[in-house]
Amino acid sequence: MKLLSWNVRGLGKPRTVGRLKQKLREEGPSIIFFMETKVKDSKMAGIRRKCGFSNGIDVSAIGRSGGLSMGWKSSCIVSLRSYSKNHIDVLINDDSDGLQWRCTGFYGAP
Repeated sequence: MKLLSWNVRGLGKPRTVGRLKQKLREEGPSIIFFMETKVKDSKMAGIRRKCGFSNGIDVSAIGRSGGLSMGWKSSCIVSLRSYSKNHIDVLINDDSDGLQWRCTGFYGAP
């Protein structure tokens, strides 16, 4: 299972989204965490789905700063523990080895 975490520094431009999709094809992660998306949660959900991650949680940017997104492939079993403007915390059940692990993505001061 691969996880990709990336400070994307804004996903409001189609060119940036295109580069993101290319990187995801190259790396093939099962789970993604993006920080500093700089877009509303509804827009980020659409971008995340276009990138092949139909499951996830998105936290809106405040003005032109912040914004978080964590997405996972349908083959992953993920439970949301908590989230805020600075973090997303989940539990992940890995069917390949039967283990459960915790993943917390942070941005800024928690």
